[in-house]
Amino acid sequence: MLQDLMEDNAAKKAELEYYEECLQDLLVKMHMVKAEINLTETIINVIKSERADVLKRFIKKKDDSRIL
Repeated sequence: MLQDLMEDNAAKKAELEYYEECLQDLLVKMHMVKAEINLTETIINVIKSERADVLKRFIKKKDDSRIL
C-alpha cells in the first residue's frame, strides 16, 4: 500500500512537471502574440494618422484655392 502511494506521488510529480513545461511554452507564445498585436495596432495607428494628415493637407489645399 505504501509502495502504491509512493508510485502515485511520483506519477503526480511527473505530471505536474509536464504541465509546468506546457505552461511555460504557452506563456512564451502568449507574450509573442501580445507583442504582435501591439505591433499591428501601432501600424494601424500610423496608417490612420498618415491618412488624417493627407486628408488635412488635401482640405487645406482646396480651402487655399477657393476664392471668397
